[in-house]
Amino acid sequence: MYKILTGVAALAVALSVGGLWLSGGDRGETDNRFVKALGLLEPEKPITAPSFTLPDLRGKPVSLQEFQGKVVFLNFWATWCIPCQWEMPEMDKLYQAYKDQGFVVLAVSLDQGPKADVEDFVKKRKLTYPVMVDSRAEVAGLYGLRGVPGTYLIGTDGNIRYAVFGPREWFGKEARSLIELLLASAKSSKGR
Repeated sequence: MYKILTGVAALAVALSVGGLWLSGGDRGETDNRFVKALGLLEPEKPITAPSFTLPDLRGKPVSLQEFQGKVVFLNFWATWCIPCQWEMPEMDKLYQAYKDQGFVVLAVSLDQGPKADVEDFVKKRKLTYPVMVDSRAEVAGLYGLRGVPGTYLIGTDGNIRYAVFGPREWFGKEARSLIELLLASAKSSKGR
């Protein structure tokens, strides 16, 4: 059984309203080249990432709050999703490159079939980041997910910094540069 903490119940409504998102880094807070190259959306106003707890593939509860103070790459996916199959190994390379610097990837499967299908998918691709199951899509609903794959980058402050729907080359130069900027920003804000 998993527990969903709904501190921000209106988020699903807020995210589904297109007016709350700016496309391509129009705020100018980061190096827009990376944001535009990846086609990321930025929230117009700060949006706190909804807290949740879901079981991992071993049944152990994993909570977003466990990763407070880290840059979190939250990805929603499914085993039947062809673009997900392509991007997930890219995500693992990104995770391996930055996990020791305060970066974590959390992958949430929306598969409704047997958990063994998700386990086989993960094992076959040798994915090393935490994978959880949201078979009822309740957490996906909290985030206003528009389709899979869907990714949310959450800053160390717990706010959603960017969202993107569809696959990306997550170990490409632009993605690595963006993660490095987010990690550097986190370090500089701690030093203040």
